[in-house]
Amino acid sequence: MRRRLLDLLACPSCHHFPLKLVVETEEEVEGLPSIPEKPLCEKWCAYAESKPKDPALCFECMKKDIISGKLICENCGAEYMIEAGVPRMLKPGVDKS
Repeated sequence: MRRRLLDLLACPSCHHFPLKLVVETEEEVEGLPSIPEKPLCEKWCAYAESKPKDPALCFECMKKDIISGKLICENCGAEYMIEAGVPRMLKPGVDKS
């Protein structure tokens, strides 16, 4: 999962935005070919944990892929695991089978 996804995700339970990211493991991958002219994220830069400002951070952010961790809603407390690079965004209490 790329941090850039947090610019789009909200809590499925209460719709709070943005979600807090806790990274357990990540790996380096090929980044962007160059620094973009403007930030790639529009509302939330998870790399800087702020509103997008510096497009140079996009180059560094896109070099990393999150393998495991969790997304936390600071409004309702729901936690969503990231496993094998995929965020599991089911509402708490939903049967996963």
